[in-house]
Amino acid sequence: MLDSSYPLNSIPIDPSIGRPLIVGEFLGTVGFSTIQSALNAAGPGSTIFVQPGTYDESLTVTTDYITLVGGVEGGYGRPDVVGSASPPLTVTAQGFVCKKMRFAATTDDAVVQEGNGFKYEDCVFDGDLTAAKAGLRLKGNDDDDSFTASEGVVVNCMIRGNALGIVFDTGAAPANGVGCTHDVVKDCRFIDNTKDITTADTGLGTYSVQDTLITGCQFLDKNKTNYIDLTTANGGAASDQTGMISNCYFATDSITTTNVAMVGTGFTLVGCFDTVGVQDGSGLD
Repeated sequence: MLDSSYPLNSIPIDPSIGRPLIVGEFLGTVGFSTIQSALNAAGPGSTIFVQPGTYDESLTVTTDYITLVGGVEGGYGRPDVVGSASPPLTVTAQGFVCKKMRFAATTDDAVVQEGNGFKYEDCVFDGDLTAAKAGLRLKGNDDDDSFTASEGVVVNCMIRGNALGIVFDTGAAPANGVGCTHDVVKDCRFIDNTKDITTADTGLGTYSVQDTLITGCQFLDKNKTNYIDLTTANGGAASDQTGMISNCYFATDSITTTNVAMVGTGFTLVGCFDTVGVQDGSGLD
């Protein structure tokens, strides 16, 4: 049943189809049978409510300002999107918002975000530790430099069981040739990933991540070899990676330059905690 915080009279109506955009069954009315069919019908600014269930789809979002919402509050009520052959979700659109959804991948990234101004809230990004695959890959579009996965927010999400949890990646040069800027990763939980946050340079960009804030996150694996790596496979020089890591908790006895690799970058670590207490970050950057 659709969560009570979304009363029927407040469900947005898409003027192009004249009815609520609902996937599944609600109050005896059967909506769209697939999430992609609802996405295809939605106009800019539409909200799509997804009822609980497992959806074996590889979703693509190309319409701006779409909001995708799981229809119930309970954690186990999150709809599961499992793309069996390609990423469960690829977003090449601006202003995409996603709440209370779970994306689970096996042989590919779980989510590839290319558009700007995005928000993921209370979502789960699951993988199966397949090498080089990400829970959430923030990557500019290879052909269009208006999509750089920038100015987005990932808040109160769980990133679990991936080879790479969140990846800041680059679009291909010369059409794009840059990475992501001005993103925020806030109050997220990382568990059972080989690396929790890292950079990549699959598009041969001039940088992977700039002016980005990672704050209030919990890195829950005890004494892991590497939680954050901003120095491997990044675009351009390490010093081109800039931002701040603040108010985060690491389940390790000491935060070192190995388990938080940011030496030579423009990142700073401020007010973070290990199992002992507040970590002096002055020697890490």
